[in-house]
Amino acid sequence: NRAWLAQCGLTPEQIQNQMEPEYTPERTIHLYHCDHRGLPLALVNREGKTDWSAEYDAWDNVLRENNAHNMKQLIRLPGQQYDEETGLYYNRHRYYDPLQGRYITQDPIGLRGGWNFYQYPLNPVQYIDSLGLCVEDLCIIEGGILLSFLFGAGSTIQAQQSQTDSYGRKVNPESDKLTNEHKTGINPGGNCTPDELNYLQSEKNRLCNQSRACAPPPRMLKEEIFRRYQLNLACASVRKTINNSCFGGGDKTHMEEENKAYKTAADCSGLMK
Repeated sequence: NRAWLAQCGLTPEQIQNQMEPEYTPERTIHLYHCDHRGLPLALVNREGKTDWSAEYDAWDNVLRENNAHNMKQLIRLPGQQYDEETGLYYNRHRYYDPLQGRYITQDPIGLRGGWNFYQYPLNPVQYIDSLGLCVEDLCIIEGGILLSFLFGAGSTIQAQQSQTDSYGRKVNPESDKLTNEHKTGINPGGNCTPDELNYLQSEKNRLCNQSRACAPPPRMLKEEIFRRYQLNLACASVRKTINNSCFGGGDKTHMEEENKAYKTAADCSGLMK
């Protein structure tokens, strides 16, 4: 206090002059410029100049980096953070190796995340896995379906979508047009060639026109439940391919058929414990 300082022959002003000012670092603000998946491509400062930028391949490997200011930009795809010591990307529930394009540990949710326990989305240009759990755009969890269609059906006219299916996915109005043109013979195959569609349809019939419903043990052996689980996933996958590749995402009726196959797979998954 002042009395104690006076006994020492000092004043507060003298003490203040001898103290080093508190260092307050200058705050810099940058805006992230990301691609359609949320991967940072550049950091732009207040003046609109690029202080950092990078280019990546499809699997998130850094091809080129411009970093004149030695900035630490560790964010990669949504849910990923670069680990400088290992070169891996921390992805919430596990680590992703961009050099291999796969995870280095198994999926903690097991088969509910897909058949391949180490797989990152097969189409990383379109899909992401922000939690390190779901290797497909549809994640099957605990007998129910968590639908995470991040970018819709891939159509260029998604802004015009209004209808939704039972899981909230937007229905592309162009798909009705493609379906009708296919049925009337104006445009057989939609966006696919007739031969391509015929092959996919034959695969769909082979996989989907079977008994796929599961029953709890002991009424049904676990091996049979697992077989039907795989069968439903394969059925849903080929339906999804037909919808997306040939008919702009599929009309509402065909989207619901795809949903039913995934839902049946999810029901089977819940019986495999």
